[in-house]
Amino acid sequence: MNFLKKNKKWLIPGIIFLLLGTTIFFNYIYKPHKTTEELNVEFNGEASYFLTSLKQNTKPWLNKTVVLTGNISSIDTKGIIINKSIYCQFRKDINFKSLTTNQSVTIKGVVIGYDDLLEELKINQCIIKKTTND
Repeated sequence: MNFLKKNKKWLIPGIIFLLLGTTIFFNYIYKPHKTTEELNVEFNGEASYFLTSLKQNTKPWLNKTVVLTGNISSIDTKGIIINKSIYCQFRKDINFKSLTTNQSVTIKGVVIGYDDLLEELKINQCIIKKTTND
C-alpha cells in the first residue's frame, strides 16, 4: 500500500504507455498482406521463356511476383493453364469466365513452385492484366 501511495503519479502514464505499446505491437504484427496489385514485379515477359529459365533453377523464383504472357491451353473452375505447363490459380474475387482457350492473356501472380512430376509451374493469387483475341 505504501508503494502505491508513493508512485500514484506514475500509474496513469504507465497504463497509457502500456496500452499504446500494445496497440503499436499488434498493428505491426497483424498488418494486412499486400494484394497482388501492390506487389513488385520480379519478371515481366513471355511465359515460355520464363518456364525455360525456371527449370534450370527454381529456388530463386519461389514467392516472387511475375507478369507472364502466353496462350490459354485450358480452363477449370479455379484457374487456367498457360502454354500447356503453367497453372494460374486466381483469387476468389476475379472473374475469368470470359476467357477462352487459345486466347492470349497476360497475368500477374506469385510463383509457388514447380511440380517435377507434372512438369507444371504453379502460380497463385493471379489477376488478369490484359487479354487479346487472336
